[in-house]
Formats: sequence, structure tokens, C-alpha cells
Amino acid sequence: MASLGNKLQTAREAQGFTLEQIASKTRISESYLRALEADSLDQLPEHVFTKGFVRAYARSLELDEKECLRLFEEGSASFYQKEKEGDERQKMFLRKEDAQKARTSRTMVVLLVGGLLLLGGIVLLQQQSPSSSLFSLFSQQPVDPNGEGVNQPSSVEPPLDASIVANTEPAAAGTSAESTVDDGASTPAVLSPDSTPASATDSENVVLEIRTLDVTWAVIRADEDEPQEVLLQVGEVIRRRARDRFLLTLGNAGGVEVRLNGQLQGPFGEPGAVVRDVELRPSRLLEILDRENPH
Repeated sequence: MASLGNKLQTAREAQGFTLEQIASKTRISESYLRALEADSLDQLPEHVFTKGFVRAYARSLELDEKECLRLFEEGSASFYQKEKEGDERQKMFLRKEDAQKARTSRTMVVLLVGGLLLLGGIVLLQQQSPSSSLFSLFSQQPVDPNGEGVNQPSSVEPPLDASIVANTEPAAAGTSAESTVDDGASTPAVLSPDSTPASATDSENVVLEIRTLDVTWAVIRADEDEPQEVLLQVGEVIRRRARDRFLLTLGNAGGVEVRLNGQLQGPFGEPGAVVRDVELRPSRLLEILDRENPH
């Protein structure tokens, strides 16, 4: 059975036309006409355009257009089916590639946003914390309640001049277990919540009590002594004594209940707010009470 290309070439030669003449009549490139006569479908454009070429070529030779189209469809069916499957595979590959790029882009955005939030949190913490802020907790050398040092891993050397840290549990409701630690270190000491400095004497008649409502850290300075830093958990209570006054810095102003000689102080700020160097002394307390209850 003759192919479409053979039929077109035979008819053209029988009528004495050259490819150049047919190209002039049909306005189809000679290379496409030559590919049609050779049945070289891979050198022709898409299916719909090639069908138009077949019609124009058949019309220029006064051949039956429908018969030429039938021969074209029969001869090209398997070729265009494979081409269609190849296009589908290509489209599927491109869709998968686009989906992978989208997932990668989302992952990069999430990582970037997370990194910016982490960096912002670190900067905010450094701005809100005093010079010996929470980072000093990691430079302390802990000891057990009996005074025996806790063994450090062999790969880590304990920091020089480290303050003493007492490990305690939160005080139960209605009770407070007080332990004594040495506050004579050259740097602010991180003390247990219910500890009272061993240097307290009878002359130290100002008593500060901090009861924790939410996790916070505090820096306490009694008179002119070295500041003492403490990290408080919910429900913990600390007490300190001084001769004249206290300076108090709070990392969570709304997370504590402060009393001076049994008198409730504050409030000093909203939850999460940082307040620095709040002076607490009995004379100041009396002034506040006088203002609130004028005679």
C-alpha cells in the first residue's frame, strides 16, 4: 500500500511540477514538502499544522484531500501517539520539578524566618538582661547541698572563681525550706530560691521576700553587698536580709509577689516586662503608705 509521501511525489512528477513550484503555489517551505514526500514526520511541525500542509499540497495537485488526510492519519498514528506520551512525560517531569522547587522555596523561607526570629530573640534577651544575665548561669560550678562538689565532665574545665550554686526544689504550699550558702564570692552568686545569706546578723532587720508566680530571674543587691542573681521557678520563695535597703532587678515584673517586712510591694510592671534597680527600704515603704492614706 502506497504511503502519503509516495502518492504526493508520484502525482507531482506526473504533472511535471518541481518542489520549488509547489512551494510557490502553497507557500509551504520546500523542506516541509520534501519531508512530506519522504514521510519524515520528525522533520515536520505539530500534528495540526502538518494536516494543513497535507490539504494544501493535495489541493495544489488536484488530489482528493480526504483520501490524502486518511493516508496521513494512518501512517502517522503511532508516531504522534509516542510523541503525545513523550509530551505527557515531559509535562509530568516539569510538574514534579516545579513542585520540588516550591517545596525547596518554602523550606528556605521557613529556615530564614526561623533564623531571623532566633536572632531577634537573642538580641532582645541581651538588651533586657544585665551584664551578668542568664548566660552566667552556665558558667557557675554547682555543688550539692552537703557542700561536696558535683563532678564535671572530664572534657569541660570548671570556670575559675565560680560562684556557689545550691540545687533546691520549689517550696511546697504553705512551707519554706531555707538553706544557707556562702555569698562572699567576688561575682554575683546564683542562689537557691529559699536561701538566706550566712552573713545575716541581728542588725539586718530589713527582710525581703519574693514569691514566684511565673518563671523569672532576679538580681538582688542588699545594701552595698555584691549583687546576687537567682533564677526562680513557679511556686518558689526566696528571703533576704539587709540593714537598710535592697536594689531589685526583675526579668518578669508581673511574675513575682514582693514583700518588704511583710508589706506587699508593687506592682512593678506587666508580665514579661523588665524593671531595673527598684529601691526597696522601710522608709520608702512608709512614704508610699502615707501617700496612699493621708491624714
